[in-house]
Amino acid sequence: MELLRKAREHPIPTEIILTSLRVPRWPPTEPFPEWVQFLEEKMRILREEKIPVRHIFNLPDEPSLGRLLESEPGMLAKEGKGRTFLVKAFARGDDLPHIDVGAARGVGVVFAFPDPLQRAWNAAGLRIDDPEITEMAFRYFDALWEDPRGFLIFDRGDLKEEAVEALRRALRGEREEKIRILDNEEALYQAAGEVVEKSTRIRIQAIGRSAPGGSPQFDPYRERVLERLQEDMRVELRRLTSPDLTEREREYLSGLAQRPNAALKGYPGKVNIPAILIGDQEVLIALRDRLTYDLRRGIVIRDEKIAGMFREWFDQVLWADPSLIPLKELGQVDLLPGALERLEGADRGVELVLDRNRDGAVYRRVREVIERLAGPEDEILALVNYEGAPASSDRPRPDESERYRQEREAYYRALLDKARQGAAYRRIFAFRHPEGRVAPGRVPAHMLNHAREMLKLRSEPGLQERISLHRGEWRLDLHSFLVIPDKAALISLDRPQGGLLGLVEGTLIFYQPPHGDPIRYLEEIWRSIQASANPIHEIPEPGS
Repeated sequence: MELLRKAREHPIPTEIILTSLRVPRWPPTEPFPEWVQFLEEKMRILREEKIPVRHIFNLPDEPSLGRLLESEPGMLAKEGKGRTFLVKAFARGDDLPHIDVGAARGVGVVFAFPDPLQRAWNAAGLRIDDPEITEMAFRYFDALWEDPRGFLIFDRGDLKEEAVEALRRALRGEREEKIRILDNEEALYQAAGEVVEKSTRIRIQAIGRSAPGGSPQFDPYRERVLERLQEDMRVELRRLTSPDLTEREREYLSGLAQRPNAALKGYPGKVNIPAILIGDQEVLIALRDRLTYDLRRGIVIRDEKIAGMFREWFDQVLWADPSLIPLKELGQVDLLPGALERLEGADRGVELVLDRNRDGAVYRRVREVIERLAGPEDEILALVNYEGAPASSDRPRPDESERYRQEREAYYRALLDKARQGAAYRRIFAFRHPEGRVAPGRVPAHMLNHAREMLKLRSEPGLQERISLHRGEWRLDLHSFLVIPDKAALISLDRPQGGLLGLVEGTLIFYQPPHGDPIRYLEEIWRSIQASANPIHEIPEPGS
């Protein structure tokens, strides 16, 4: 009790861990005064919801589970309290270690030992106020907590009914069903809805679409997803969708976009892979059986560790893929402007990116495309055109936000990094001017700095042949373009007017397949300009 009191009064936020590994009966049939005081102090902490508390129980039988549920977890759930409290329980009898611990970071630890002459409550204990030993107790506790045979029956105010039932079956000696076969549409969507209802970390990879005439099971499942996001803001949904957007799919994505706790991204191409729904403790894999991508069958794997592995794979591999098209970010409400059109355009091999908010969206997207497509054996061919209009100090320059500058710098760094990784990076500055000269300030400072970085990198061993910088003649009525031969072409949509240095406001991206012809055409233009261009060996420093 003293440990809990000191933890509650401690000026620095702490964490409390408790174990009850030797419990012949829960709670004791004849509670002693110290035990009652301990429970009162613990409930005070749990109701205040300021200190995270984790408790592990090792229950011997089903009646003990019932009595446990009637105590702290049940009372807190009814009160709507306990949002810092987690309870795991085991049905393993004598199979767990028998040294109990109670510890609070920054306070100390108590090790409790049983009476060897009776199978009863702990008879003796040792209190140690030492940070290193306390951390050792936490490591011991965490090893028990991560044991996959434990059941998380209370999770921050939520009594997990399914985990309780699974623990109850284990106490009865019944084998838990780890894999369940879903052999019809009704079972598939019923299981999907159940996973959504009991999960706070939901990941969905193109869970499917309804049949052309509508599915009696599909729409109720989707309504459950929307309701779950609305009812509990702790829920976080990340969903990947295919670019084949029907009117019903557009309507559903628009509904999801109204939930700030949902994030959406789209695949820029055909998706013909199993649909996956990942919850807190389960993974549902649904199989397509028609060209329309309808889902009819699947399996559910019920294992917390496997669900965690799938979630990590989803977040670090699928969700992080730079080729995905963002549709909506967490914390935002509504779809990103033009997001669905970009997704559908990417499916046709064309993508339009506009920087409506002037926050560097074009630079960001172009960098993502280059990072994804340009490999060690590829070429990156860039051409930028400049008119030689006289500079004027009183002409306005557009405002550049800090975010815009950061995205631009990241784009130029990515080009240099690709050269370091083995790609060939070649750039041409093309000029058109009536008097044979280019006005000072016509080429912006950030571009000159990048050119200096190119020449500096070119001087490094092994990179001379991978980097080239030339000065050529304007031959095309486009501001600039970039080509990755046989893969993609990116055409800038902005065009500076006179002495106004315009921001990059848009780009049009062609992918191969299917647009090999325009990609090859721009590559031929670049090479024809380069053939008569002069190499640049030095960029003067400012003021020189």
